[in-house]
Amino acid sequence: VRHGEGRMRWLTTNEEYTGQWEQGAQNGFGTHTWFLKRIPYSQYPLRNEYVGEFVNGYRHGHGKFYYASGAMYEGEWVANKKHGMGRLTFKNGRVYDGPFSNDHIAEFPNLEGELISYLDTTPESALRNQYCRSSISAEIIRKLDGSESNSMLGSSIELDLSLLLKMYPERDQSEEKKQVEYAVLRNITELRRIYSFYSSLGCDHFLDNTFLMTKLHFWRFLKDCKFHHHKITLADMDRVLSANKDIPVEEIHSPFTTILLRTFLNYLLQLAYHIHHKEYQQFILR
Repeated sequence: VRHGEGRMRWLTTNEEYTGQWEQGAQNGFGTHTWFLKRIPYSQYPLRNEYVGEFVNGYRHGHGKFYYASGAMYEGEWVANKKHGMGRLTFKNGRVYDGPFSNDHIAEFPNLEGELISYLDTTPESALRNQYCRSSISAEIIRKLDGSESNSMLGSSIELDLSLLLKMYPERDQSEEKKQVEYAVLRNITELRRIYSFYSSLGCDHFLDNTFLMTKLHFWRFLKDCKFHHHKITLADMDRVLSANKDIPVEEIHSPFTTILLRTFLNYLLQLAYHIHHKEYQQFILR
């Protein structure tokens, strides 16, 4: 029987597991990926991926689930279901942080049907009409936090600028947000190309022909662009990017942490501010 560390691929169902086994079952820490049928010529990563703890073949304990839609859940699992405290990040960057019960958000039971039909793209519930649900997602977000996205980049890659904007006078925040979004929008094609190139470095062929960037890829990008020539080391950059976030110390510098496109863009903006904000302050003083 499979026992110890190993990788297994199910070619007929497009699945792959890398991690620990015990007596023939997934047991311990591992990564299970479900590759889904990709829309022709699309570079969206149509796969679900769970990274975390397993018990007797079930997702059980603490783990992260990256949905094909771009959403991500991190928290507690019981027998393949979200159960306990967790954080659900929607594909537009909005966050629900709180209790889950039997795979549902415990505090919003009236949203269970539409929420799960939008998110639950695990093998237990096949992918359905994924690209037709953005309006449902937006409605769910409005119900959860009473807000609505006005990002000109669209809900799928909404930038999280709240912490950076607090560094500016309130009267300037709206204009700063607009100018940053304009800058990203002007370069979004090139930024997507860069993300795709670095994400594929050193990777085996994937069934969905797409790749998720890891911290290791990101470090390679930062070095190639000479970010470390601005009197800041790669380790310091990791600490800047993890500031004000509840991230375990051992994960801050983990080379295997995955980075979505919207996270990549947010990281670039945070580092750009950290490196150049003194120039802005000097300009204001003048």
